Amino acid sequence: MIGARSVGRWGGLSLALLIAAALAGCGSGGSGSTVAGGTTVATRPAGTTARTPVTVYFADSEVRRMVPERHEIPAGGAPLRSALDELAQGPQAAGLLPALPQGTRVLSATSAGGTARVDLSQEFADGYPSGGSAAEIAMLAPLVYTATAVPGIRSVLLTVAGRTPDLPGSQYDLSAPLTRRDFPSLGAAP
Repeated sequence: MIGARSVGRWGGLSLALLIAAALAGCGSGGSGSTVAGGTTVATRPAGTTARTPVTVYFADSEVRRMVPERHEIPAGGAPLRSALDELAQGPQAAGLLPALPQGTRVLSATSAGGTARVDLSQEFADGYPSGGSAAEIAMLAPLVYTATAVPGIRSVLLTVAGRTPDLPGSQYDLSAPLTRRDFPSLGAAP
């Protein structure tokens, strides 16, 4: 025979489980809100934001090849702009070089006729390497490879704050669009 003390223990446990189940069911099946300490907090089920992959390229530490990284961006966004924003954030893997000087922002990224027009903030020109082709390639090639990984884009025209950049010592004519052929010594990693 079960004593009153046992029934009380099992009854309390059953009541606690029933309350927990009821609370867990509140707001399930979509976005809603819960009350936490008197404050209404919007909730969204984990993993409901649709994501889509983009390929972002970075130079290896010896600037011998472009290494692709798969980054996830919100679905439905502008793939060119999103990929370049990811490039500005830097590589995820160790042993890859950041493509843009610290603080560089993508001001705009549009495309027409197979050419991407990418406008970068002044930090790009301020941090541009003076001399040394490997350092220059490590900065320009990832921009070109990343942009041309977006379907329909074959070349990239760079501007800084809306103007053709004047980069002393540059081996590249940035008044004309760049293509992957402008970096013949590089290959993309498999």
